[in-house]
Amino acid sequence: MSSPTSDKDFYKIFGYITLGIVILAILIAILSKVFASSVSNDAYDDVKQTATEERLASPEKINLASNPTFKSEVIEVASSKSGKDVYNSVCMSCHMSGAAGAPITGKVDQWTVRLAKGNDTLYSNAINGIGVMPAKGGLMSLSDEEVKLAVDYMLEESK
Repeated sequence: MSSPTSDKDFYKIFGYITLGIVILAILIAILSKVFASSVSNDAYDDVKQTATEERLASPEKINLASNPTFKSEVIEVASSKSGKDVYNSVCMSCHMSGAAGAPITGKVDQWTVRLAKGNDTLYSNAINGIGVMPAKGGLMSLSDEEVKLAVDYMLEESK
């Protein structure tokens, strides 16, 4: 028969095993520190630094023309458009349907209050935007003169 172990013996053995594990962990940590310091990470550090710089580079330095998914064609726009052309390409989407409260072209009653404020106010509102209408109808490439021609066209159609 085997002899029973007392609680005192159990705790003594458990303490030795725990102490051995702690000493082994400390020894492994020291050895890994020694061996890791002798290995050069210069190549890795250079690659990491380059990758970080590329990620943080300003978007102006990215060459989108070299990306094959982007077409690099230039669209030429007529240098001067008539009021009707500007209206048909930009203004009509809202002023034909009355979207977001835009006065409908051709409905005199919707333009009378606006006409009372004067053409200069209408021009200013069209160029700078008013309410939910963006400046120049959202097409900032339009010149102020083209916007004024479009306003004149809408007024003419609404008389």
